[in-house]
Amino acid sequence: MATSEPSLPKTIKAIQWITAGKPFEVLSLNESAPLPAVTGANILVKVHASALNPVDWKLMRGGIPHLLMPRVKIPCLDISGTVVAIGPKAGKKVQIGDEVMAMLKFNQSGGLTEYTVVEEALVTKKPQRWSFEQAAAWPLVATTVWEALVGKGGIKQGHKVLVIGASGGTGTVGVQLAKALGAYVVGVCSTANVQLVKDIGADEVVDYKTTDVTEKYTNQDFDIVFDTVGSPEIWTKRSTILKRSGNLVRIAADVNAMDTPLHLIYTGAGIASHKLISLLQWGPGYHLFNVFPDGNVLAKVVKVLDEDANVDPIIDSVYKFTLPSVLAAFEKSQSRRARGKIVVKIA
Repeated sequence: MATSEPSLPKTIKAIQWITAGKPFEVLSLNESAPLPAVTGANILVKVHASALNPVDWKLMRGGIPHLLMPRVKIPCLDISGTVVAIGPKAGKKVQIGDEVMAMLKFNQSGGLTEYTVVEEALVTKKPQRWSFEQAAAWPLVATTVWEALVGKGGIKQGHKVLVIGASGGTGTVGVQLAKALGAYVVGVCSTANVQLVKDIGADEVVDYKTTDVTEKYTNQDFDIVFDTVGSPEIWTKRSTILKRSGNLVRIAADVNAMDTPLHLIYTGAGIASHKLISLLQWGPGYHLFNVFPDGNVLAKVVKVLDEDANVDPIIDSVYKFTLPSVLAAFEKSQSRRARGKIVVKIA
């Protein structure tokens, strides 16, 4: 039997979508959604903040088959909040009242709601010194960056790392984590964001509006190129900017992979082709991947960034939990002009 705080509401507010389309076409506010039931090893979290990622509005395009998605989808995969109920098979990691953060699964309801159910294994404790808004900013990107730099890139102290899109939500964490792990970091961003990327620790910053990074570095300078924007030029010039033993790690494809199921197939074929070419040419490794929630990995990244490196999440802006404000947040995310993460404050 689940244990819970007394006096939990029977209905809650949630931003949701049912049919595929653009955020302003499909998102609506449900003011009487049912409180999620807590079963098994799940916990119920009162959500205080949730963060946007490009995958949130890409999922709305309809590229993922309907059978893999809930009928009513609540967007946003990042949350922070307080544990208010614990399922009968949970309670090993958290207790009621604990402040936690988590990345949710793609095929479950998300964070733009007052309460959400999470598998206990996916959460980690929120650092005391971070606000709920800061804690919500990092679960997906921190897990992604750890997999990119550690899992795929094999980062070591002294490595030279190039971060493409260094001022964005993922890129800022890429710079911060690479520095925390002892790398020499070169960040690529626009003119307006050069100082920001310097401030978060980059050893060098390249303004892509005035300098072509593939022409500036032509002596196989880098051990890892972390491409957060899906630049075709980086793939074409990979052998001139990367050491033969290096790795090109990408989290964005050249096409919008989630537009339709056909795009997913096309992207998969492209990944296989790029990997084969890299192997046949005995060149740098090639990795394009999707990340999945992992509470243990999230705990490792939080420890490195919070306790070891003493760095904080970079937040572009915080929006209110109203439909007009949430739509404005999605518009900002789609503009790709955010400096850090976009967060919605729930409570």
